[in-house]
Amino acid sequence: MAEVNFGSDGDFSDLSMIYKVNANLANELGNLCQRTLSMVFKNCDKAVPENVGPFTAEDEVLLDSARGLREKAGKAISEQAIQKYVEAMVGMIWETNKYIDNMAPWALKKTDPERMATVLYVIMEVLRYSAILYQPLIPDSANKILDQLTVPQDERSFAYLEDAYRIKGGAPMPKPEGVFPRIDVPTEELIET
Repeated sequence: MAEVNFGSDGDFSDLSMIYKVNANLANELGNLCQRTLSMVFKNCDKAVPENVGPFTAEDEVLLDSARGLREKAGKAISEQAIQKYVEAMVGMIWETNKYIDNMAPWALKKTDPERMATVLYVIMEVLRYSAILYQPLIPDSANKILDQLTVPQDERSFAYLEDAYRIKGGAPMPKPEGVFPRIDVPTEELIET
């Protein structure tokens, strides 16, 4: 969906699809989910962080970007531009990966556990927005992410992309599991390219 304008002709290649799945889903979204949720599970008593401090300017910028994602996605759909919808989703995950690298919650664990919990909570909230909006594109995988984020089944519609709704602090979490396994490219495919 990211490669071809809706309603237009385009080239399809199994290899290109595998590269997109590995890059955008396994490496970026999947890795972000796995490392965030594993840190929460290990360092926050196997529950959604509850001792969350005040949000910093960096936190608010990322959360505002997530809050604006619904409008971007809606505009893309109204224009029948599914590739723009995908681009908005991938862009949000890139932004969140940059945030986690800059905030380094693994280092905060030793120096400022409350800040670590806040950073992890912010990422979980961005993942909630993203997974809800990913449901039309990758419904099973998006719902696996929402399960791991402890988002109730009845709070997964677009109506819950309002600031009044957030992940409940203290909710017990299941042990994180990978959602997007990497797809191995057969050796003969690599030789041909």
